[in-house]
Amino acid sequence: MLVEFAISLPLLLLLYQLAFVATDMVTCNRKVTVATRALVDMVSRNLSASGIQANSSGISAASYMSASAVVLLPYDVTQATQQVALVRVCDASHAWVVWTQAQTQTAAQLTAGTATATTSTLTAGALSAASVVAIPSSMVTAPMIPVNPNNSVGICSNYAASNSSLTQVGQAGGYLFVGQMKFNYVPPYSFGIPVTTPMIDAIYMSPRIQ
Repeated sequence: MLVEFAISLPLLLLLYQLAFVATDMVTCNRKVTVATRALVDMVSRNLSASGIQANSSGISAASYMSASAVVLLPYDVTQATQQVALVRVCDASHAWVVWTQAQTQTAAQLTAGTATATTSTLTAGALSAASVVAIPSSMVTAPMIPVNPNNSVGICSNYAASNSSLTQVGQAGGYLFVGQMKFNYVPPYSFGIPVTTPMIDAIYMSPRIQ
């Protein structure tokens, strides 16, 4: 009996560690989702969409990103990159990026209420295809989709100034806030093989303040 137990013990320990890592990964992934939702919820409740479009350079979401990062604890916040953006719908499945910010932070910065600004994966404010992004059509309702004065479509690709019959991209349409987080999960047991699993979540939410 002792011989069989001694033979099976390493396998039992391995199975236990694998089960622990799998559970920990699921828990971490859930925290990423909750932190992302917290970020976009705070931003959509406190920032004005029209105010951002009028003065995008004067708006900061750093405090909201730092506050939502607390949700990730006790996981390593240095592995997280947070990003928030305001987009304006230009057709049923695309939107123009009005404004975006992103940041990372260390545990010390989180305690001090500071962060390090980083480059967003989105390009904001460009009158080109670079600022037009795909969005889930399930988030778009008919009243959010702009129509040119002449009842034609194609606003997403109209980068010229508005005239009497055409509307420039970004000048009409409903707004959406987008919160995104990328977290590089490092398991507590690597079994001698360094493995990092990126966890990415994005949540869309309508602004409460227009």
